[in-house]
Amino acid sequence: MKKVIIMLMGITLLVPSLINAMEINGTLAKMPVYSESKEKGILVDLVKAVAEVSENNIDIKVLPFSASLNLVIFNKKDFHMPLIKNDVLNQDELKYLYSTDTIFHVNFVIYCLKDKDINAQNISNFKVETDRAHVDYFPFDVIPSNSIEQSLLKVNSGEIDAFIFADFATDPYLKQMDNKKIKRELYKRFDSKIVFPKNEKGKQMDEMFVVALDKLRTSGKLQKIVAPIDTEYDNWQP
Repeated sequence: MKKVIIMLMGITLLVPSLINAMEINGTLAKMPVYSESKEKGILVDLVKAVAEVSENNIDIKVLPFSASLNLVIFNKKDFHMPLIKNDVLNQDELKYLYSTDTIFHVNFVIYCLKDKDINAQNISNFKVETDRAHVDYFPFDVIPSNSIEQSLLKVNSGEIDAFIFADFATDPYLKQMDNKKIKRELYKRFDSKIVFPKNEKGKQMDEMFVVALDKLRTSGKLQKIVAPIDTEYDNWQP
C-alpha cells in the first residue's frame, strides 16, 4: 500500500509541470535586424529567452510580415511579433489581441526626396506607401507595399512621393542603396506589441508572456536584448 501511495504522490507532483508546459507555435515578421531567419535576429533571441524563463517549447517561423500576421488572425499560430499599436482603430475593430506588454518602441520615418517639402503635418496630401500590414495605421489613404526596397526605388524615381515605415527595417536598405537623393524625417514613435488570436487561447498566451517578460525585465535581460532596436529617433541623413 505504501508503494502505491508513493507512486500516486509522484504522479500528483508531476501533473502541474505537465499542465504548465505548453507547445507554442509563433511567427515573426522577416525584417533586417529584427528577425532575419529562424536563428538570427533580436526577436528570435527574445523568443528564446521567453521560452527559457517560461519553461515552454516555442517553435517559430520567420515569414513576410502580412503572412505572419494573417496566420494569427486566422488562428493558425499562437502569436506574431512585432506589431505596433494602432491608435486609429480601437480593439473592437481589430481581428487580433494586443499583448498587455509593450516589448519596445518603433520610430516610423518618412522617406522622400530631398527637394520635396513633406512632413508629418502635410503628408496626407501626398502619394504615400507603407508596408501592407500597416495601411490602417494612418488617418489618411496609404498605398500598400510588399517590398521596402521597391518602395524606396519608387520614391527615388518619383513614382510615389514618400514611404513610411520603421527605421530599423528600412534604413539598412537605404544605406545599401547609397542614395543621396532621399531624406528622412520622423513621423511618429509607436509602441510595439505582440499579437495573439482573438480568443481564449490568445488571452492565455498574453498571460504567459506577461509573466515571462516580467521575469526578463526584473533580471535586466529584456532591456539588454531589445536595446539595439528600442532607441530614440536618430535624425541622420544619407
